[in-house]
Amino acid sequence: MQSSEVASSLKGDLDLNGNDILNVSDITTTTDRASLRTPGSGNGAVEIYDDAAEDWSMRAMEGTDQPGPVKFQSTIEGTTPADSDVPDLRVRGGVKMDDLTVNSWDVVDVTERGIKPGSDDDLGAFIQEHFNRQEPNESVIYYLPDGTYTWNTAVEADEFATLGLVGKPQATVKCTNPEMPYFVRAGVDRPGYADIFIAQDIEFDIQKSNVAASAMIVSVDEYLEMDHCRLVGEIDRIVPPYYSIHPTLLTETGQGFVNIAMPDGSFYDPDLTEQEHPMGLAIERNHQGYLVVENSDISGFINNGIYSAGHSGKVAIRNTSVTNCGAGNIRLGDGDFAYKCAITNTDAEDRGYSYAALWVNKAHQAVADSIRINAQQRTPSELVRVGSDVDHCTLSNITIDSSANQYICDISGNGSDRDLGRIVARNWTIYDSGSAQSNAHLGRITRSNVILENWDVHMDPGSDGKRHGLLVDAPWLDVRGCSFNHTGGGLDLLLDDGADHLRLKDCDFKSGQLYQYSRATTEDAIVADNRFGDGMTLAGDQVNWTTRGPGFE
Repeated sequence: MQSSEVASSLKGDLDLNGNDILNVSDITTTTDRASLRTPGSGNGAVEIYDDAAEDWSMRAMEGTDQPGPVKFQSTIEGTTPADSDVPDLRVRGGVKMDDLTVNSWDVVDVTERGIKPGSDDDLGAFIQEHFNRQEPNESVIYYLPDGTYTWNTAVEADEFATLGLVGKPQATVKCTNPEMPYFVRAGVDRPGYADIFIAQDIEFDIQKSNVAASAMIVSVDEYLEMDHCRLVGEIDRIVPPYYSIHPTLLTETGQGFVNIAMPDGSFYDPDLTEQEHPMGLAIERNHQGYLVVENSDISGFINNGIYSAGHSGKVAIRNTSVTNCGAGNIRLGDGDFAYKCAITNTDAEDRGYSYAALWVNKAHQAVADSIRINAQQRTPSELVRVGSDVDHCTLSNITIDSSANQYICDISGNGSDRDLGRIVARNWTIYDSGSAQSNAHLGRITRSNVILENWDVHMDPGSDGKRHGLLVDAPWLDVRGCSFNHTGGGLDLLLDDGADHLRLKDCDFKSGQLYQYSRATTEDAIVADNRFGDGMTLAGDQVNWTTRGPGFE
């Protein structure tokens, strides 16, 4: 839409991606520059930014404070229905706003209400009192100018249209109250009560001893955002609800974004099970929508770093780092996706917890791609665990560097059940230098319908070669285009009782042994088109091999 200096006027409402600027009546062009003006809902005007002129041509003048500019990130479009002279004006894109009242949003600068950073003023108590005066269908955004605020009262907000906490440009809220269970609990566990929750540029500080407040427990219908938020300080005791950050979208159409850091994790008590410790980021149960977890950093939780399971929604975890978390560092459920994530274990034995780097369970369909795992200390768990309750799963472009002397992978299930869905493990690179003294296997496969494709396995356990490769105890395993190199001369691939209908094709065995236990029949196995290096042998009792590749003629 272009403006001119010709006097004219249009009547209509401005639709900001579903939000109306209230009380828009005449929208007129101005005579001094390319802009539109409307009386708005205050005593001033609303103007539109002119990209060509590189200057504001839309400003909110909603009172004597004259709040700052509003910029629309795309053009304004308008149509006039045939039966009306009132145009429908829409902004097709995002909008950045500063203190503009949209759809009755109540924007509250807490410092203007007497809550000052660096003081003992209880921000939580103020927000709770202020929120309690709002109607259930209203929206309120609390702006926190830069600084550190005292927050010693839990905020509980059941019903709202929009609730927001925004740092300007960043704010810290510090709890010194040991009895406070969380900073904010927003929404309830069922839809129809809360629509939108936004938290931006907020650091939640629980560094004082015996303070163990969760940051945000949030359940909303439409939209959830936790952007550039941090929880700092170790959770040093059990305080229900046991979650550190717990986002939930209650409807299938709900969407959300999470970008968080929790660098300090929780305490460890050997007298408690892992599940009795506080959890890191928890997405479970009532979650129905689509949530993106991106550019996050989580460390030191005994009871899962990122727990996403037991829900019917979808979660995408991208460009995220999880370090030294027990149970599952990243745990994926049905419909979940992990991409370009890094998982590290450096202190599992020191702290005494088990450790699954990547754990998939209760999933009809899940995907993990471009995952890097570094494991330096042993735990009783596996680095990649696929539970027997998983149907279909794809694990691709996985790089593992382990000196931890534990299973690289455990793909489990009822080996004889061919009705299970397919597990595809493609493009894995493994560097394993686990102890040769343990006789441990590199991993195990105990379910049918598994494909291992383009694996590059390097095992360097030491001179005695007692650490062995993958144990296969399930039928219908396809091993395609893989490379095995066992510098200790041990067993690269071990075929056990259930390893019938094996397909081993186009693989390189550079050192070590392909081994079949005497109890394994390998019925209808196909071993073809493989390449065997010097010193490579086929060991054990071979029965009913349908085809043998070069070197085994």
